[in-house]
Amino acid sequence: MRDEYDVIVIGAGVNGLAAAAYMAKLGQKVAVFEARNEIGTNCDTEEVMRPGVRCNLHASGMGVLTAPSYEELEMERFGYEPLYAKGGWGYYYPFLDGTAFALHNYDTTKTYELLKALNEHDANVFRDICNYFAKGDLLVEMTHLSTYAIPSPEVTAKLAQILNDCPHIPTGSVNMTGYHLLDIMFEDERIKVGIISTMVELGPDPWIKGVGALGIIMGLLIGPTWAYLSTPRGGSHLVPHSLYRCLLHYGGEVYQSCAVKKIIVENGAAKGIVLSKDSVYPGRTIKAKKAVISDLTPVPTFLWLVGAENLPQWVTNATMNYDYEGQVLFTNYYLMKEPLMFDSFKWTDKLDPKIGESVFMYNCGVETVEDSARLKRSYAMGQLPDPAIMFGGCFRYTTLDPTQAPAGMHTVLLWADVPFNIRRWKNKKLNGPGDWDLVREEYADEVENVMAKYAPNIKTAKVERYVHTPLDINRRNASMLMGTWSGGSMEYNQWGENRPFAGCGAPRTPIKNLYITEVNITRSTLLTGGYGTAMAVAEDLGVLDKKWMGKIRGNEPYMRYCERVGWNWKIKI
Repeated sequence: MRDEYDVIVIGAGVNGLAAAAYMAKLGQKVAVFEARNEIGTNCDTEEVMRPGVRCNLHASGMGVLTAPSYEELEMERFGYEPLYAKGGWGYYYPFLDGTAFALHNYDTTKTYELLKALNEHDANVFRDICNYFAKGDLLVEMTHLSTYAIPSPEVTAKLAQILNDCPHIPTGSVNMTGYHLLDIMFEDERIKVGIISTMVELGPDPWIKGVGALGIIMGLLIGPTWAYLSTPRGGSHLVPHSLYRCLLHYGGEVYQSCAVKKIIVENGAAKGIVLSKDSVYPGRTIKAKKAVISDLTPVPTFLWLVGAENLPQWVTNATMNYDYEGQVLFTNYYLMKEPLMFDSFKWTDKLDPKIGESVFMYNCGVETVEDSARLKRSYAMGQLPDPAIMFGGCFRYTTLDPTQAPAGMHTVLLWADVPFNIRRWKNKKLNGPGDWDLVREEYADEVENVMAKYAPNIKTAKVERYVHTPLDINRRNASMLMGTWSGGSMEYNQWGENRPFAGCGAPRTPIKNLYITEVNITRSTLLTGGYGTAMAVAEDLGVLDKKWMGKIRGNEPYMRYCERVGWNWKIKI
């Protein structure tokens, strides 16, 4: 370990590793310091049930092929092998009437035909939206502006214009919630619920004004655009490990079991770090010649490490008001003796027999838009949804990757959206987050009961179950306050140029030479924070290598991947 590096990165999450790998590839001396003894905390794959059963305990749907980083950091070269459904169908939402909402990974015509079987008017709205984004490179521009461009008023204005010009999105949509927009644009309750479900999985909640139009477009195009409907061979942990290998290849260093106690601030600028007394290098001081990058969320970065004594009062106040409890997920993980089978496959298989055999990501349990609004009330009341609401990403892993379970066995994950600070369930009073340990199995039974209405073999084919609560997420990663999967709510005042809070200027911060990866939208395997932070640091240091960095836009890697493997990727219908 050196006494000084050009760039120091705090936290070896996927975005911290991506930012560090960029710095190393640009020729900077860079070191990453991680509190745990393993990298990629929220992109873990562990054998928590029995040997050979690989559980992806947090991140599951991988969006890395959307990211410029996928090609710029040569992730395939360093061990990342993406797996997609051979039949092409990635997302599924079943209903109790035996029908289902589904999205194809790369062919919007197939999605159109399925939606048409539900409602012709709504299918035509989908077709018009797809054909609008098929003009020129409008889809790529929208993806890049919304996800990878460093936020600014100009970027927001360009994105707003693209969305405002989109067919069926009404004037004044910025002042409407997702619910309001869906009611104007679509007729069928099932299609509205399906879109709400995909919105929530990507970060925007439907009751928030200002992000509704973007959330609807993201939800509708989650297959061919945000590329979430895949897993890497071997499990989610291959994401951080491919970035880790890239970082090491280009000369970067990673130090695990090295929690950072303090960011050194001198004359308003970040100058280095001090390690915790509990780290393997207790109390060690390491200087940063050029920059410090924090891959932690806002409260740990500003209040714990920088300290209020080094911050303007407005930054302290804004950080204290940061909302973490936007989407908090409770998970049941299953080992099964057969694949999870939905009753509604009987209907969808008549439209395309490949749907049932290939679906990877799904949700269920909410039948109406009104029913989904129970989530907002649940958060406000600290009340566990009853019945459970599975508005997180649910997965049939072994549909794509049989290596994640022993031969002949299958793994399934159910994610249910819940409040973290639980105060009530049914007629029972609870005493806050600590009571997750008391209700975990009981509430897991409730989630399982909801699932069984749509796929009865969740009970009959179950071999073993493992339950992971929001409190467990926080225990594993203290930076993810309130058990958030996303780093914090995607409220209007925590999105785009306002993330993590207005005036921060993320990825830059009010502290000179200090950067934060909590930027633009929610944390995810889209690698938004890692890419944007690396771009900002490279520009500020004058080391941006324009021959290879900043040339690729969002979604282009996925489009090229589809071409390589012989898929007919298309947006126009």
